Amino acid sequence: MPGSGMTDQGLVNKILSALFTSSTSFTITPGTGGGSAFTVTPPFHLRLYSTTGSETASGTENTAGNSPGYTAGGSSLGSNAFGSFSAGASTNANSVTWTASGTWTAGVQGIEVWDTAGTPVRYLWGALTTPIGTSVVVSGDTVTFAAGSISASGAQW
Repeated sequence: MPGSGMTDQGLVNKILSALFTSSTSFTITPGTGGGSAFTVTPPFHLRLYSTTGSETASGTENTAGNSPGYTAGGSSLGSNAFGSFSAGASTNANSVTWTASGTWTAGVQGIEVWDTAGTPVRYLWGALTTPIGTSVVVSGDTVTFAAGSISASGAQW
């Protein structure tokens, strides 16, 4: 049996670039082998989570109630969410910022990237390298994810 890493990284780069650098919606339709068509609906939004999600479930999203100034559903990563992919990886192309209008009683353990379909779809999730603690963010503070600070990788496919 073949080992891991059989996927051509050039193809991974093309797939991820198609998903995350398009500024317009498009539909992917599988061939006759099965599967369901799905529509990719940019712009993608960055959401903040007090618990980190998993492969099968979303985490617990912060709310305006426990993180005043945060908008449920997150904020846009811009018309092109990520830069060009190389070696199956890229980083966010634009910064995303929230300004606290009160003390955040929920910390931030993880983030997720969702599209903006009528019923949004989660595309990426992960834990923060350095979580934001409870009550660390106070009124007037900004929480910023700078351009280049969020990594998306399909290098292990």
